[in-house]
Amino acid sequence: MPLPVSARVAVIGAGPGGITTAKHALEAGFDVTVFEASDRIGGQWYTTAEHSGVWPGMRTNTSRAMTAFSDFPSSPDFALHPLAEQICDYLTEYAAAHGVTDRVALGSPVHSVEPAGEGWSVDGQPFDAVVIASGRFRRPVVPPGLGGFTGELVHTYDYPGNEAYRGRRVLVYGNGVSGHEVGSDVADVEQVVSAYRKPRYVLQKVVNGVPSDGQWYTYVAALQRSLLPREELGRRLTERVVAVAGNPRDFGAPAPHPDILVAGHSLAQNWLEQVRAGRIVCRPGIAGVEGRTVTFTDGSREAVDVILCATGYAVDIPYLPEKVWRLLGPQLNLHLRTFHPDLPGLAFVGQFALQGPYLPLLELQARLVAHVWSGAVAEPEKAVMRASVAAVPPPVDAHHVLAVELSRAAGVAPDLRAHPELAEPLLFGPMLPPRYRLDGPGARPGAATELTAQLDATPRAPVDPSDLADLPRLGIETSPTS
Repeated sequence: MPLPVSARVAVIGAGPGGITTAKHALEAGFDVTVFEASDRIGGQWYTTAEHSGVWPGMRTNTSRAMTAFSDFPSSPDFALHPLAEQICDYLTEYAAAHGVTDRVALGSPVHSVEPAGEGWSVDGQPFDAVVIASGRFRRPVVPPGLGGFTGELVHTYDYPGNEAYRGRRVLVYGNGVSGHEVGSDVADVEQVVSAYRKPRYVLQKVVNGVPSDGQWYTYVAALQRSLLPREELGRRLTERVVAVAGNPRDFGAPAPHPDILVAGHSLAQNWLEQVRAGRIVCRPGIAGVEGRTVTFTDGSREAVDVILCATGYAVDIPYLPEKVWRLLGPQLNLHLRTFHPDLPGLAFVGQFALQGPYLPLLELQARLVAHVWSGAVAEPEKAVMRASVAAVPPPVDAHHVLAVELSRAAGVAPDLRAHPELAEPLLFGPMLPPRYRLDGPGARPGAATELTAQLDATPRAPVDPSDLADLPRLGIETSPTS
């Protein structure tokens, strides 16, 4: 649905998804207003805000180079995994550099977004189109069955840092990234009970100097996910993860399912070693709670002072009307997590759960929206969108798979044949953001140089021979050179 030049576009939220959306909408020639409830941009990365779930001293789970947008690299002075406050400063600088800051209406919470004629209204103001970018981590979920607990019950969203739990018995419930990271942080000061229903494999953030997002999220790995037989993919990926990260059972944690595609995985640098050292004690799911005694599904019990729930977040977009929700469904069934065929002029950025770096995907979504609405790329066919919307979305997306889909749809996927000198890192290297500036709308003349510089500064693992052997099966005709 191409919009007219100077169309009025509302963006809700001035976190990373909102500001990159505003930047690309401005570049497309639209008249942009960003509504932000807080008194500063940054979203969750505005660490002292009431709406932020960032805890003191928290660092990113993703590497410096991958916690950035494609045309605005992060500071080389940042650590490999930057502090949350540094990311907030980065976002502030990005917004100022691209003319977004003056478009942000701070202290402007949105109460209503409604279809209105050929466009939309935001709290009664008319707009030609609206982008929902108000964040995915706003509404913590605490599981049922914990009401009988008489100690302190906290969601990790409100985790105050480990000093608050020195001298106290803490149970962390849940084993996603937050559960592992928070549990590991508390284990630095006190022994921790880690309870969860389904054992996962646990990747380290850095192995031999190589960050996890460069180790596991590559273009070849994305193609393998899409094209290899399910059984073969599961077996090979499990073997590779165990070879690099180890099997949790060898550290004293419960053994995950032998197929990582069934078990799933999480991320924490020291969690497995803390289990081995006895700093973390593993238990299965919670069966019941009475007073301060927790009973687990295997019949074992623990007396604890605190339960920290790392149990996820619900979708929270309270300003959309019921007639819109009837189309979206409770889990936001969207084409490429972005569009719905029956809601023209409405788009979503960042409303999905993800394994891996968010910022490059938020930017790809923003560019997709701007390119479709400006006519730079064709709008997806309705039949394609309807088939996509009808499919059940995964509970968690994988960075590399969604990155390939979004970059292709936005017309910015790198053309391997046009860049033979970069074929090897484009196939096997980390999916660094400048790769999306090599080709298509918004391509930059210096993108290849910037990509090469970032590659030179980014440690890489050796290419697995099986990945190289897979190229013909994956439809890759380019002969990569090292």
